Amino acid sequence: MVIYEKDFQVIVKLKNGEEKGFGWVLNEGYIKGNTDYFIATEEIIKDKDNPLILLKQVKWAIYSGLDGEKLTDYFDWISPLGLVRGNSDYFRGELNRMEALFDLNGIKTKWFQKIRDRGALTGESPYYWGKENGKYALYSIENGEKLSDDFKSSVLAGALLGKSDRYIVGSYGDEIFFIYDIKEKKIVSAEFDEHKLIEILRSGGDLEKVINELPL
Repeated sequence: MVIYEKDFQVIVKLKNGEEKGFGWVLNEGYIKGNTDYFIATEEIIKDKDNPLILLKQVKWAIYSGLDGEKLTDYFDWISPLGLVRGNSDYFRGELNRMEALFDLNGIKTKWFQKIRDRGALTGESPYYWGKENGKYALYSIENGEKLSDDFKSSVLAGALLGKSDRYIVGSYGDEIFFIYDIKEKKIVSAEFDEHKLIEILRSGGDLEKVINELPL
């Protein structure tokens, strides 16, 4: 991998032997030799004072390390998790302060206020937490189905991480939690507090192992 600066541009040497200039390139994916994808902006900002401040004011896209082709639309920001790092076929794009998951064929989810990092994006499961109207729910990346109630929290455990085929942790607030069955769409455990939640998370977030400890 060859990358260098010239005339305020970042020059990337592509796999086909050609070079292409960008305004800024994130040090992820193809740049690290991990995948054939990288995130860059074509807007020149290295000639400006405090260019780091401008990173959120330019438009970003994913490019091919094979030939430099632009593979996606422009976004206000793109997370390197997923496609660019080689975790999954998906990436998270941000536009007008809203987020959605995409693959190289286009948008895969509706727009949310926030989509958490883990799950479908990182290849651990077909699920993701999406935030709408200030509350989180679990969704399927495969068909867009909403699989849970609207919760106050978005706990990284259980089915989200591929450690159960049906259980997640839900909460309606007041730091009171419970195990929720996304197949039956109902609460299936006794309530527990934050101390028990921390214990569950420290043990790896495998809810199949703890469901019997918390009978209704």
